[in-house]
Amino acid sequence: MQHRRVQTIVRGRWIVADPSLGEDGIIENGAVAVDDGGSIVEVADATVLRDRYPYADVEGGDGLAVVPGFIDAHSHGMGLSYFDLGLGYDHLESWNLDIPGVHRPDAYLDAIWCGIKHLLSGCTTIHHMGDSPDEQVRGYRRLGIRWALSVTVKNLNLLTLDDAAFARTLPGDLRRRMKTQLVPDARALEADYFTRFRAVFEKYHAEHHPVMFGPMGPQWCTRDLLEGIAREAETLGTRIHMHAIQTPYQRESVRRARGTSPARYLEETGVLGPNLTLGHGVWFDEEDWDILAGAGVSVTHHASCNLQMRNGILPLPVLMSRGMTVAIGIDGKGINDDEDMMQEMRMVEKLHRPADFTFDAPPVVSPERILEMATIGGARTLGIDHLVGTLEPGKRADLCTIDMDRGPWVHPGMPVIDRIVMQGKSMDVDAVMVDGRVLVRGGCVVGLDEAALLKELVASIGDRGGSDPEYLALLRELRPHVGRFYENWPLPGDGGVRPYYYMNRRARGV
Repeated sequence: MQHRRVQTIVRGRWIVADPSLGEDGIIENGAVAVDDGGSIVEVADATVLRDRYPYADVEGGDGLAVVPGFIDAHSHGMGLSYFDLGLGYDHLESWNLDIPGVHRPDAYLDAIWCGIKHLLSGCTTIHHMGDSPDEQVRGYRRLGIRWALSVTVKNLNLLTLDDAAFARTLPGDLRRRMKTQLVPDARALEADYFTRFRAVFEKYHAEHHPVMFGPMGPQWCTRDLLEGIAREAETLGTRIHMHAIQTPYQRESVRRARGTSPARYLEETGVLGPNLTLGHGVWFDEEDWDILAGAGVSVTHHASCNLQMRNGILPLPVLMSRGMTVAIGIDGKGINDDEDMMQEMRMVEKLHRPADFTFDAPPVVSPERILEMATIGGARTLGIDHLVGTLEPGKRADLCTIDMDRGPWVHPGMPVIDRIVMQGKSMDVDAVMVDGRVLVRGGCVVGLDEAALLKELVASIGDRGGSDPEYLALLRELRPHVGRFYENWPLPGDGGVRPYYYMNRRARGV
């Protein structure tokens, strides 16, 4: 490979070139040489690279760890979260009733603010899931962060997990009003989706920012739609990213509608394969995981989001034992209601430290594996692992530098990856580079007035978004009926899937 002129050398006390190799993937007192096209030329001893490229600019310094840029593998591009906008978090089945009433800010400004929060925690790539991404893409481009897109769709069960059954439980007038407002023309929505997807794909798809199919879940899409997506994805050579079995209710809805397990049903539709990533996945059972792993499916772990939404905990050790690729998705609902990947890595680590009382045995999920999930795993789920995820020649220079000298003292024998995952904070991120371009320096976004942007963003909320008053009134009237509709659905402890973690048990009567 012929490189252009080396323009920048990024040096550090530790270069974490390949997180999957643990200590063997670290170069001490090293540096990364980056050419003027944004590609990595060499990763080697800092003195050697300084002598080899004496005219290159130098970034980084002593006391820093240089790490591949983190990847948020599942996001909806919200700078201002639902909590910021007045809607707290609760069970998805009831929470979805409140979303239509939320007033959103300007999508362009919101995407920039979302990207800023990601960059400041060392995140260099956002996987954005949405139905009309033009304004968000414009925002990401303005900021310079790397992005990928999934074009989302629902054409079934727009209110509950079984709208036809739910409608039969309603009084006559309310049933009529629901059908007038909510029952979709599934085939028309399917046709519209493929037209819309092709337009977005042709406009934005490229090697460095792929466009993928984004069915919202097996319970929200008809079989015809999923089968069509499987065929189109194969024809176009692109990936599929799907929300799947986030709640026990979703699992039960698939069983009722399809007469089989969620994994078996997805297998029948043809979507299973190495090009499929499933978001959440909390309530698949052991047999499901065997099927998914056998098909080469990958998963995004939404640790904080699943806690916020009272979903439970992904059985990550089960996935690891099957060799599955796992990435990290903040999903716009970080534990501090932010987009902090440093914090999210630590949340993953803490969730999977159960009391097993096997003394001297290390935790099943190591810091090295978690850092791998936040970098290599994310790149694989987006199909860009040949470009990013590690620091090696030929890949793009997407990286962050982390100040490891913030604290008063740490034992010199403590591994640097452990320190990053167990103690690192977003305030420790010193610089961030995407495609060889420095976007954050000294913990501040370069060339952007954050305070002014935030002021404009908040001012843009106004009456933007929200649904018409008649529709919102209908949702309020339907709310108690929705609660009663789910009352007798089997959940963990009632014959549903056996929980892997105790916290996932049914809480009623406890």
